[in-house]
Amino acid sequence: MDTSILLNLDVFTLMLMALGGYSLGFITLSIIWSTHREIPGLGFWWWSSLCALAAQSLFFLQAFSPHIAGIWLANLLITFCIALMPLALQRFFGEPPSWRAFALFMLIYLLLLCWSVLFNDEMAPRVLLACLSYMVLGAVIVFLVWRHGYPAYLPAVLVFTVVNILLYGFNLVRMAALLDGEVRVLMDQHVVNVLPFLSMLMGNYLSTFGVLLLCTQYRALALRQLATQDPLTGVYNRRGLHHHLAPLLGKGPVLLAMVDLDDFKQINDGFGHEMGDRVLREVGRYLKDQPDLLVGRFGGEEFVLLANWQQSQAHERCEQLRREIAALEVDGIRITISMGLDWLWPGEGLEQALHRADGALYRAKREGKNRVCVWQETRESSRL
Repeated sequence: MDTSILLNLDVFTLMLMALGGYSLGFITLSIIWSTHREIPGLGFWWWSSLCALAAQSLFFLQAFSPHIAGIWLANLLITFCIALMPLALQRFFGEPPSWRAFALFMLIYLLLLCWSVLFNDEMAPRVLLACLSYMVLGAVIVFLVWRHGYPAYLPAVLVFTVVNILLYGFNLVRMAALLDGEVRVLMDQHVVNVLPFLSMLMGNYLSTFGVLLLCTQYRALALRQLATQDPLTGVYNRRGLHHHLAPLLGKGPVLLAMVDLDDFKQINDGFGHEMGDRVLREVGRYLKDQPDLLVGRFGGEEFVLLANWQQSQAHERCEQLRREIAALEVDGIRITISMGLDWLWPGEGLEQALHRADGALYRAKREGKNRVCVWQETRESSRL
């Protein structure tokens, strides 16, 4: 590859531009973190940006007062900055950060960097170590964004992928350039020195843009979740249940169960509304954990269940839910439920089936509570 065009780029100018870019990125992330602290992982990105700014400042100072200690610390900080990014992504996507892997990587890098400074006065080992480290970390970053971010965060996934592909190319060219001649100092007008500051300049802008995209999409998804989920229990609200109903109806008739907590008013009156909310959250958590149920809360102590169960099994499955909820306790309070069942058929409105299931629920309450009743048209319709 002909890299002669890169020699027309001035190292000092690139250093100054990279310093400005890192300053802008740090200010941007500081503003975002101060106003959106609820977004997970932003703290890691802020510290990463601070380390990058400090590293670039040390590199810039080499133009006026070159010292091997400054280069050593700058290399350590820039690697620390990139190593924080996988931790930020893990936290952002709800995964526990891999602190052991982070610590092991930084320890190995620190030992190799010390060896390259103390026992080898050539620049090539440090350049090779830096390139290989960045490539390993870049591969981890791309893996994490694709594993956890696709397809919900696709624009950010593509940005992080593109930036790391570009940086891979820069690092490969930089390593190849080591074969063209010896580089002794940071300010030499050599491809080995031009490329890192060019990659820092591009990588900083694109990485900050990627973080902005992640945060924007996170907020959009949070607003969408707020519009379709019950904030107390985490199950769907009426709108969310309607939104997810069509796929179930595409598989055939859908069981619809109206669930009501027995004597819930007595819990509120006797133990307080905070305890009542805890009971609702516990029941909602249990129902939400069932893998083959679509669960919604329509207000108060009523839940609605939708499932593609076989008609021959539906009653027994609901009885199992009733028994398992009866085994739950919240600070010694026993919870029981009554259930009314009916079927929602393709082409039928949800409200019609809800009306019938509510009639069956009414019978369950009338017959003693803590039971499951199925809609029987002639009997129930005559009593509604």
